[in-house]
Amino acid sequence: MKFIFLLIPFILFARINPFEPVLTPNEGNITKPSYLKEIKVKLPNDARVLKKVIFVYETLDSDIKQKEVKINKNIDFHYPFIISQKKEKFQVKTLDFPVFKMYIKNYKIFIKTKNTLIRNFFLAEPFRLVLDFKSKNMDFLTVSKQIKNLFVKKVVLGAHSGFYRIVIYFDTKYAYTIKKDPEGILIELK
Repeated sequence: MKFIFLLIPFILFARINPFEPVLTPNEGNITKPSYLKEIKVKLPNDARVLKKVIFVYETLDSDIKQKEVKINKNIDFHYPFIISQKKEKFQVKTLDFPVFKMYIKNYKIFIKTKNTLIRNFFLAEPFRLVLDFKSKNMDFLTVSKQIKNLFVKKVVLGAHSGFYRIVIYFDTKYAYTIKKDPEGILIELK
């Protein structure tokens, strides 16, 4: 009998669906990150030599790291330092492979193919995105293309039984989204 009295508080506070979140996420309010454009920094009037600049930043994994840049130059404190970040203008890079075409520009990769994406995953050391596309048995040698001066370093295509695999090598770790398109898939890097 005492056992039933012990269960009553649990029954009173139980929810119908225990897997339903207590808080509902704020849907529809997706915020885009605001990027640094320009900051002016004025040093005190007793500054004469700039020894170093330390940048403290947050990584994709939310780690806090820093990079120190040694300067050791004379300065005039009357003039502010301007820190700015400007996007590079990438030209469209087109790669032709036996079963698809790839277009790379501004941290976006478009793979033009009629085949269906069946799986994708990201690997580290070296950083690479693996994409498997369903296809009938194809027989071709592995194709590898190196890319210079871009966030994509290399693209490798290999044939397997029932699918082909595209491996895209990057210069660092990126968060990515994949969107399906009637012409293929679009990969956006962040």
